[in-house]
Order: sequence, then structure tokens, then C-alpha cells
Amino acid sequence: MSLYPIELDLNGRTALVVGLGSVGRRKAAGLVAAGAAVIGIDPAVTSETCPESVSPRVEPYHERHLEGVSLVVAACTPEVNRRVVADARAAGLWVNSASEPGSSDFFLPAVWRSGGILLTVSTSGASPALARMLRDRAAEALGKAAAGLAATLADLRPIVLARVENPEIRRKILNNWGNPRWLDLFAKGGATAVRGELTRVLDKFLEE
Repeated sequence: MSLYPIELDLNGRTALVVGLGSVGRRKAAGLVAAGAAVIGIDPAVTSETCPESVSPRVEPYHERHLEGVSLVVAACTPEVNRRVVADARAAGLWVNSASEPGSSDFFLPAVWRSGGILLTVSTSGASPALARMLRDRAAEALGKAAAGLAATLADLRPIVLARVENPEIRRKILNNWGNPRWLDLFAKGGATAVRGELTRVLDKFLEE
């Protein structure tokens, strides 16, 4: 059994979600957020219930729906899900079953994005609700400062690479950016305070 990391680039890949109830819609949204082209199969889906950016097929599941897809989510009834899992395995496709997590080849973790920060939390299928709660707690703790700090460091990184030729000194400078004090400083003084202090630290390293 594998954990499929949602942060992998799924652009250009097609995912199939069988069943667009509340669980299927949530999983479809996660795949869309990861860049996949998502097809949703559900005989009862309507334009109001179909998630944004999902291509609906208003019909019962059939094995032919697996043609051309890269991965599959079975989020229908247990009986249909078992058929989907069996068909996907026979076709050599990774499949996630909402009704039988133990038969899944991958799981979709709870995801939080803010600027350049991507946070994923997974309970390996044990409790998606717990994963979402833990994600929300972590996102609340990080706050907006995390994305702001990441953007500031992204601007400064080319400067460090251009100015610091010694790989050992460069490594020390970049590793220092992982110190929690930079996140605290950003929360208090914003990008200007962090940029000024990091520039001072860079100059100090170069003087040594």
C-alpha cells in the first residue's frame, strides 16, 4: 500500500472519481487542486452538485470509463466500489476506495495552501476527518506569516547564490533560514524587518 502524495504534479493526468456524493466531491476537489483533469461518474449528478472544474458523466459506472485515466477514486456504494477497485487493478491503475480504505493503493491527504507553502496531513485512510482537523490546526498555527516569509526567502535566495561562492558558507546561510526566529520576526515586522535582518546576517557571513 502506498501513500500518494498530493503535492506531486498531476498536470496532464486524468483522474476518474466514481460517485459524486459528499465524499466523492471532496476527493474530486483535492485532485483538481493538484492539477489533475477530473472526470466524475454519477447517474444522479446535476450541474448544481457537480464540483467546479470536474467533467461530469451522468450515467452509471462502466469499465470503459477507465480508458485513458491515470488514477481512480471509488466513492460510490460498497458494491460499486468493489467493482471499480477490481477493474482498476486489472487495468494496472492506482485506485482509492472510500468504503474499503484497506484496499486502496493511495490516499488523498488533507491539503492547505497559502502562497508558496503547501501543507499535507494524512492518517493513511484511518480518519479523513482527523486529517482535516489536524490540517486546520497546523494552518492556524502557521498563519499568514509562513507564506509571507517563504515569498521573502524566495526573493533573497538568488542574491545569496550570486554573492556567496563558498558552498560551505552558502549552506550555513540557507540552513539558518530554518530558524523559527525568522517566522516570529515576520509576524512582528513583516517582510521589511526580515529582509533587513537577513541582509545583515549575509553581510556578516561574508565578512568572516
